[in-house]
Amino acid sequence: MAIEATGVSDTAQGITDTPGIWTKEQVEAWKPIVDAVHAKGGIFFCQIWHVGRVSNTGYQPNGQAPISSTDKPLTPQIRSNGIDVAQFTTPRRLRMDEIPMIVNHFRLAARNAIEAGFDGVEIHGAHGFLIDQFMKDEVNDRTDNYGGSLENRCRFALEVVEAVANEIGAERVGIRLSPFADYLEAVDSNPKALGLYMAVNPLTNMTLLTATWWSQE
Repeated sequence: MAIEATGVSDTAQGITDTPGIWTKEQVEAWKPIVDAVHAKGGIFFCQIWHVGRVSNTGYQPNGQAPISSTDKPLTPQIRSNGIDVAQFTTPRRLRMDEIPMIVNHFRLAARNAIEAGFDGVEIHGAHGFLIDQFMKDEVNDRTDNYGGSLENRCRFALEVVEAVANEIGAERVGIRLSPFADYLEAVDSNPKALGLYMAVNPLTNMTLLTATWWSQE
């Protein structure tokens, strides 16, 4: 069992009523929930994520722009209720020197999850959110070490996997990917190559790898 969409930092939020696990108060609040699942014999993972550009200034600290691999804006999206429209602020492209801080947020969130009693974490690297925004070449238009080649576009995802696995043990870590999905305008020109690259990488081979399909249509 996994709890979905748990933010790793105060910049990770973009959807109303999604939880977080970056503060001591949040860790303490999770403990009775995790204990209740364990009391029923369940195994409980925490899915840790960062929405990246799938956000707006209303969710961000001090009303700042959301962060992403790019500064390309996301078009408004109809919410799952079929009525409301989600509005997104043009994101700010992360500088290279800022990326280690985001990796560290994932690491600390994983540590917090274990402190809260979770059995492990699933890194959300799918469905158009921040990690996917780095991997997909129709979103990522960077020209530095985190853009261009397949190796560079996957660098951030693999750095997150490595940091989290080193913190809590690879046996407690999974990553969710969606190379063929086009959700939230996250499309890749060669999804098969992307999926295979991540699947055969030694870092992801240490963890539980989950691939999903989620179409915009």
